[in-house]
Amino acid sequence: MTIAAPRNDPRSLRSWQYRIFGLLWTGYASFYLCRVNFAVAQPSLLADFPDWTSADAGAIPSVYMACYALGQMVNGQFSQRLGARKTMTTSLVIAALVNLAFSQTSNYGVMLALWGLNGYVQSTGWALVVATLTNWTSVTHRGTVVGLISTCYSVGNVVGWLLAGSLVDAYGWRAAFWGPTLIALPVAAVFVFGLRNEPTDAGFAPVRNDLGASGNTDGGPMRELSVAEVLRLTLSNRILWILGIGFFCNNSVRYSFMNWAIQYMADFHQQSVKDSALTAVALPLVGAAGAVFAGWLSDAAFGKRRAPVCAIMLAVLAGVCALFVQVPQGQWMLATGMLAFAGFLIYGPDMLMSGAATVDFSHPKAAAAATSFTMALGALGAIFSGWGVGKLRDSMQGEWALVFYVLAGLALVPAALMVSIWNARPKGAA
Repeated sequence: MTIAAPRNDPRSLRSWQYRIFGLLWTGYASFYLCRVNFAVAQPSLLADFPDWTSADAGAIPSVYMACYALGQMVNGQFSQRLGARKTMTTSLVIAALVNLAFSQTSNYGVMLALWGLNGYVQSTGWALVVATLTNWTSVTHRGTVVGLISTCYSVGNVVGWLLAGSLVDAYGWRAAFWGPTLIALPVAAVFVFGLRNEPTDAGFAPVRNDLGASGNTDGGPMRELSVAEVLRLTLSNRILWILGIGFFCNNSVRYSFMNWAIQYMADFHQQSVKDSALTAVALPLVGAAGAVFAGWLSDAAFGKRRAPVCAIMLAVLAGVCALFVQVPQGQWMLATGMLAFAGFLIYGPDMLMSGAATVDFSHPKAAAAATSFTMALGALGAIFSGWGVGKLRDSMQGEWALVFYVLAGLALVPAALMVSIWNARPKGAA
């Protein structure tokens, strides 16, 4: 039997790269439609269930993040073997059906269980997006490309909030959960038929250029790694631990804004749920620009070093969080501008730590597992963003000042950690 040689048509390859990028972007954005809708429904849920405290409401996204972290730990070793095509499709279908079920219940315990399941299945997404995109791109533009793909979760956040806000305003909070199902299921069908996990699946030669001639970082033959080898390579990597701990703190800040920005605009600035969602989208919308800017800057100005960009942006973010305390009540336009600037500063380091930098310093056959490791630590940090922020608000009788001061402190920790790896560069960087 004769084995066909890999295709060597640059235009055809480029067309496939655009196709893969578009499918990954749309697929992961659809995950967000089934995730961020709870934050929009939360004010109406608190109104419909007056016995709930802020901590009770916050516990639901906290359970989501706890199960998300568990899913990262469990699924990271196996998702890379199965690939994005099968795993992400299955996860997106389950997430859509979970949202549909959530829209039909009023039982608090069932809500916790369903949103926990949602977190578990959604944990497979980002690691596979990064690993698959890495298979289709070279290290030369990795920061920029990962920055561009990361706009999917910013735009997904924006569309998710606007969609949910309109549905809540027109039909009540339950519509915020059944609405995304109608979008996610068709996307899953297109995703499974159109995606390929790596260039060889589409008949091309490997694209990555941070590997040796034989396809391995040490020049030896490329082979699949055992689970034990993946764990050893990941858990013994000092830089991955620094990135993971930094991401733990950064995610605490990011998800605190994601989970409570709409509540903040509704409570403190007297906006309706729909208007609160409309103004709060400044956070992820400008955050998308921050992610692209951070990726480009790390490639163009810092020689593929991601840590300096993270350190600078996070230090400024700490100051912005503290300044929120000075925003007068009712000044929603000023608050919207502050949310936009915070988003710009949050999403850049978020993308670099969980995407480009993690891939930079992981074994090519353990990229998904390494990203899952970083994401798992980030998810553990994000647990605070729901129940923890709710408890802070309850302890201060609904005031926001303590929340913003805590977020400022959390932003300073990863800034300091990134300084410790300031000069770290990826393999293959010129």
